[in-house]
Amino acid sequence: GSFDASYLELPKEILSTVMRHHQRYFSVTTKDGSLAPEFVAVTNTDGDPDGLIRQGNERVLRARFNDARFFWQVDQQKKLIDRVADLAKVTFQAKLGTYKDKTDRVQKLAADITAKLGADTKAVDRASLLAKCDLTTDMVKEFTELQGVVGGLYARAQGEGEDVALAIYDHYRPVNMDDAIPRTLEGQIVAIA
Repeated sequence: GSFDASYLELPKEILSTVMRHHQRYFSVTTKDGSLAPEFVAVTNTDGDPDGLIRQGNERVLRARFNDARFFWQVDQQKKLIDRVADLAKVTFQAKLGTYKDKTDRVQKLAADITAKLGADTKAVDRASLLAKCDLTTDMVKEFTELQGVVGGLYARAQGEGEDVALAIYDHYRPVNMDDAIPRTLEGQIVAIA
């Protein structure tokens, strides 16, 4: 199937997640590795001579992409830094407090680690402050598997430095023993903290 190329203005991580995790489709890439406006769906039928299955899959995907585009646009109206206070309304764990409490603890621990390793203090502090803010966004509420990644994408889109955006993007890494560690020292510090 295919979809309107205008959706490619959204980050590929979001589009791929919608296709792979929510619709069970395979995304298609071009030779240069960028996302193509196409997808592959596998069905357990003898065929689709009239294209009805393809059309149905395209219609469903279009609706999901419209949701993602809406969430992206609405979420951008409030910067990550303005979401820090909202973390006080989200419980991390009953005995450990809110995500704002957790953020405060992570910032202190990250500062201690940074002092020992000589990383960029400002970037680590900023990334530690903003790392959990994407939990208050509509995008992460709808696509929970994108937490962290969305924070990094939003940080980049909102003009935070690339070192801050990468640290936020990677702070859940490694997700498993086969996953890569965060790409930067700042990201590694935030992930450990």
